[in-house]
This record gives sequence, structure tokens and C-alpha cells, in this order.
Amino acid sequence: MRNGRTVFIFIFLIFFVIVVVGGLFWINLNLINHVPGGAEFIVPWKSMQNFMMDGVTPYGELTSLNIKNLIYNHPLSSGEYPYNVNVPLFMLVFYIPFAWIKDLPVARAIWMIVLEFGVLGVVYLALRLARWKQNWLFLLVLLFFSAFWLPSITMLLSSTSIILQALALLGAFRSIELGSDELGGALAALCLLNIEATGVVFLTLIVWIFSTQRWRVLGGIAMMLAVLLGLSFLLFPGWVLPFLIATITNWRTGLVPSTFSTFEGWLPGIGHRLAEILAAAALSAILIEWRAVRGRNVRWLFWTACFSAAVTPLLGVPYFPYWLVFTLPGILLVVTAMIQRWKLLGFASSILVLAGVFLGLWSAYENQLTSIFIFFYPLALTMLLYWVRWGSVHQPRLWADEILLRG
Repeated sequence: MRNGRTVFIFIFLIFFVIVVVGGLFWINLNLINHVPGGAEFIVPWKSMQNFMMDGVTPYGELTSLNIKNLIYNHPLSSGEYPYNVNVPLFMLVFYIPFAWIKDLPVARAIWMIVLEFGVLGVVYLALRLARWKQNWLFLLVLLFFSAFWLPSITMLLSSTSIILQALALLGAFRSIELGSDELGGALAALCLLNIEATGVVFLTLIVWIFSTQRWRVLGGIAMMLAVLLGLSFLLFPGWVLPFLIATITNWRTGLVPSTFSTFEGWLPGIGHRLAEILAAAALSAILIEWRAVRGRNVRWLFWTACFSAAVTPLLGVPYFPYWLVFTLPGILLVVTAMIQRWKLLGFASSILVLAGVFLGLWSAYENQLTSIFIFFYPLALTMLLYWVRWGSVHQPRLWADEILLRG
């Protein structure tokens, strides 16, 4: 009887997964046919397809021309982002399964399913690392927010892999917490694609590794990078220089928003100087938190990583607004810390925070207020993370906190 029930549950789960994946594929395919986008997928997909099928260098002029034609459908005009292939070859290899699919909409729809499951994975791991005690009603609120807040939607439309890099980092933290240091290091090495968004968080982990002497984590990073770099050099020994040229060319266009471009738009005379001051203050805050996290546990490391992700745009680096989905763990940490520390008051506050972020970012998108994404939202999230810092890295010790928690 028990075996029959187990078989039934197993068959039901398989059927459920097939229905969900099939439904997502249909939705994604219809979305692709009606909404343009997908540039962040087209770049690695087409470059690897040319490399695999025709033996053409991923970083050459022909590949670059093919990519621009797919994205813009016309020759590149002034003011349009060039989309040169600025993805290192050791990361391009992960797109090989998709490059085998010749039909772009189909390949992109499947890729979007991977990204959608990546969002679920980020929510799950972030809540585990935040030590959140499950509340199924509020979990539904968090899932709705995570799926439909603006950065998740724009991440899907652009088809960037930034959410998978967030998933890899959270997986690294969770693996380290469970004692699987080598696995944690290997996962952490997979977040080095969009270093403008992920680099400071990766350096936070490196600082923590050296302070705690968890050398097996560093060994895992080194082993994963050695394997990926070795494979990339076997496939194409001369990829480094054209990759660097493409990356620098993209950066020099000045078309990616930053606090420097934002402040200069507001105050042409002193905007650049103000952005430099802000960057110095942000860097000082990061260095202070790096000093504080030394020798601490993974709970403290997780808060510092969320803080580093939130502060990164304030450093003045070129930052696409859809990269803000990388800060999703920080939002989840803030609202769960509020609930755990202040119970009913925390629940009400967390709903207000989620609603404010959700509506604020969508309103900024509708009104094309880039400054919200590059300056105001990162600053607000940084302040919120400071607000819940004690409860996020410590167990409550104040008698008032204990009364609130017991009540």
C-alpha cells in the first residue's frame, strides 16, 4: 500500500513538473513574440553558435555584426549600445547547450525557464540563510514580490544571467555553512560574469576566507577557475585580448548609467565631484564592514554580502538597472529580519517596505527615472540593511527584544 502511494506521488510530481515547465515555455514564447529584448542572451548565444558551427571567433567583427543585426535589425546608430561580446570564454561555455538550438525564440524561451527557476532558488536560499521561520501566507507574498518586482521582469526580458550568479553565491554561502567548503568555493567562482555587479560581493567572500582561514573554500574557487580556464584555452587560446578589447569598448561608450552620469545630469558643474564623494563614502562603508565581518559566521557574511550588493551602484560603476535583481536577497533579509525581531509590527513594516519598493520601482520605470535605480533605491536598501543589522547578524539580546519575540 505504501509503495503504491509512493509511486502515485512520484508520477503526480513528474506530471506537475511537466505541466509547469510546459506552461512556462508557452508563456515565455508568447512573451518573446510580443516584447522585444533578450540582448543579454543573444550576445553569448550567437557568439557560441558562430564558434561551434562555423569556427568563427566569438569576439570577431562577423560575430559582432550578426549580434547587432539580431538585436537592432539595422546597422548600429549613434547612441545605441554596441553589445560587443564582453563575456569571457570560460563563461561562454555554459551557453553551449543553448547554442545547439538554431531557433532563437525557442532557445531564449528555454533559457528564461532556467532564469525563472533561478528566482525561486534565490528566494529559497536567501530565506534559509536568513533563518526565517516559515509563514506560508507571507511566503506567498514574498514569492509574488520576487517574481513580479521590476528587476525580475526586466531581467527576464533582457535574459541576463545575473540571477543565476546570485543563486551561485547564495549556494556557496549555504554550502560553506553546511561544511562543504570546496563545493562552496566552486559555486562562488561562477559569479564572475558581470563583475560590475558581483565583484564587490565576491571580494567580500575572499576577505572572509582569509580572516577565517577556510582555505578549502579558496581551493574550490581555484579548482573551478582552473577547469574553466583550461577548457577555454584548449578551445581558443587567443581569446583573452579580444575579450578585453570588447569589454573596454563597451565601457567607453558611456551609455550604461552610473552615479557619475546621473549626478552630472543634475548638476553639470559639480556633479562629477559629488559622485566621487559618494563613491569614496560607499567604499569606506564597505571597508568598515569588511573589517567587521572578519572571523565571523556565515550569518554575518550573508548580511555583509547583501550590504555589498546594495552599495555597489553607489561606487559609480556602470550599472544596468536590471542588475538590481542581484539585490533581491538583501530585500528578503530586511523584511524577514523585521518580522523575526518585531513580530506584528515587523510584519506591518515589511509589507510597507515591499509595497514601497514594488510600486516605487515600477513607477520609476514608467516615468523613466533612471536615478531611482542607480542612486535612490541602492541608498534606501543600504539604510534598511543598517536598520536591521543587529538582528540580522546577532540573536536578540535586549530584554525589550525578548519580550517582543515572546509576545
